[in-house]
Amino acid sequence: MNDTIPSPKLSWKLKNWHTVLLFSFILMIFYALGTYFFDFFAGTATKGFGIMGEVYGTGMFFIYMIGYFVSIIIILPILIIKRFGIGTAIYLPYAIIGFFVEYYYEWLLESTLISPWAALGWAALGLVIGFSVDITYKYLSKRISLKIRSMIMGIVLGSASFLFTLLALLFFYKEPLSVSPVDSGSYLGVAYFGLPWLLVNSGFGGFTAYTIFQGLKLNK
Repeated sequence: MNDTIPSPKLSWKLKNWHTVLLFSFILMIFYALGTYFFDFFAGTATKGFGIMGEVYGTGMFFIYMIGYFVSIIIILPILIIKRFGIGTAIYLPYAIIGFFVEYYYEWLLESTLISPWAALGWAALGLVIGFSVDITYKYLSKRISLKIRSMIMGIVLGSASFLFTLLALLFFYKEPLSVSPVDSGSYLGVAYFGLPWLLVNSGFGGFTAYTIFQGLKLNK
C-alpha cells in the first residue's frame, strides 16, 4: 500500500508576456546586485557606491558567482512558456537599460571603452547569451529527458556568459584584459577555478529550474 501523499502544485496564472517581464525584472536585480557587490567593490577597484572603478577584468568575478541564479531565471520561464526566443526576450529589457548605464559610466564618465559602440556591444551580449539557451532548448533531442536538457541549457548559459564576457574584456576597452601572461586575480587568471565553478553551478541551476517547473500547475 502506498501512503505517499502527492505534494500540491503551485498554480501559475501569469500570461506569457507577464512571465517574461517578471523574470526580466528579477534578472536585472541579480545583475545589479552582482555588479555592485563583486564589480565596484573588487579589491583595488574599490570605489564608492555607484562609481565605476578601473577593474581591468577583476570586477567581473560576479559572472562566476551568480551562474546558478541566472540559470534559474532564464531556464524556468523557457520551460513554462515552451516557445523559442524566451531566453532572448528576458534579456531584452536588461540590454536596453544596460546600454544607457554602460554608455554613461564607461564612455562618458570614465572613457575606458574604445568607442560608444562598445556600450552597444555589451548590451548585445546579453541577447546573445539568451539566444544560445534558446537554440539549445530548440535543437536538443526530445529523446533526452527534460531534466538533463535543463541541466545542459544551464551549462550552455554558463559557458556563453564566460566566453562573451571574456571577448568584451579583450576587445571593448582601450586597455584590454591581459592574457599573456595571465594576471593572477584577473577575470581570466582565476578561470582555472572560476570556470568549473560557473559551469557546475549553472548546470545545477538548470536542474533547480526543472524541479521548480515540476512543482507548477500551468493554466494552459
